[in-house]
This record gives sequence, structure tokens and C-alpha cells, in this order.
Amino acid sequence: MTEKTVITISRQMGSEGTYIGFLAAKNLGFRYLDREILQLAAKEMGLEPQMLENFDGRSVPLLERIINSFCFGTPEVPGVPSFRKPVYDKDLFALQSNIIKRITNQCNAVVVGRGGFYILKDRPDTLHVFVHAPFDYRVERIMKEQRMDDKKAIDMVRESDRSRAKFIRDMLGIDWMDARNFHLCLDSSVIGLAAGAEMITNLVKKKAIES
Repeated sequence: MTEKTVITISRQMGSEGTYIGFLAAKNLGFRYLDREILQLAAKEMGLEPQMLENFDGRSVPLLERIINSFCFGTPEVPGVPSFRKPVYDKDLFALQSNIIKRITNQCNAVVVGRGGFYILKDRPDTLHVFVHAPFDYRVERIMKEQRMDDKKAIDMVRESDRSRAKFIRDMLGIDWMDARNFHLCLDSSVIGLAAGAEMITNLVKKKAIES
């Protein structure tokens, strides 16, 4: 089977890395994998996708896991459907990792988040990209997109940075923002979204020509 080309996009909240990945996928005609990964994981677990929202891309404290499990019902409560089994962040990460590997073995793809840079770190023909931007820039983007005040936006960006770093540290034991994890690091506040996507596109095309 011919080796497929994959791009992984890791991004800070508000850096618009998700959109840059979408544009790159569109430019290259690659499959775009983001929320679809969670949806497929939920389907394999026999759950609704929203039931996994709290476990996606972050480490969930034990108490919160217990509370979430009881929210779905318990066998002792008549008339309430029982939750098949507790969802653990590491179980979900392992399942999503298998889904990512399975799909990227079948087609060229752009994988957004979910530790894709580590899951596919030993795979040839893969470009790992980290999209970042200054804190104030990201807060301003969130304020505009979410239509919220600056305090809420600041809290949201800080919590996202903290939880994503903790998730990667808990799951993989590495520093999420270490540039050595990536082939390309982009500051979207300087480069812009279209130019960032074009840079990724050109790198992939150049590598294809050289190989």
C-alpha cells in the first residue's frame, strides 16, 4: 500500500490553527479530521458524542469523572438508562489514537489536535505543525468569535492553555509546547491564516516532488 501523506495540527485556543488546517486540507484535497474523530469514537463506544465532550483533549479529574458517570444514570435508579461503563480519559485517547491511525492508513489527511503529532511521530510522510499566537491576540479573537467580554475570554484562553498542556503531559509525559515536537511552528498573528495554510500546502507539495 502506498504511504499516505498526513499533516497534524496542534494549536493554541484563539490562534485559528483549526481554520488553517481546514484551509490546508481544502488546498490539498485531503480529508479533514477534527470533530469527526470524536464522533467515530462515540459511535464505537455506543454513546452520543456530547457524552464525551468533557473528556476530549483534556484530562478530567477523578471526581468529575464520577459525577459525569452518575449523570448518565446508574443501575440502582429504576427508569434511568444505565451508563454502559465509565469513560476514562486514557481509554478515550487510546480509542481516538486507533481511529486516527486507521483513517490515515487509508487516505491523505489533516488531523487537528488529539495528540496527533505524537501518535504519528514515527510515521514517514507526516508534517507536524504547531500554530500559536500572543495571548492578547488570542483573547481578542475569542471575544469576537464568542461575543463575550474580555474577562470571560481571558479565563477561557488561560483554562484552555492549562488543560491542553496537562492533557498532553498526563497522556504522553511531554511538554506540549516544546518546538522539537514539530516540523513547523507558525505565529498566526504575524503570518495570517491564508498564508499559513499556503505555507503548509507548499511544504507538502515540495516534499512530494522531492520523494
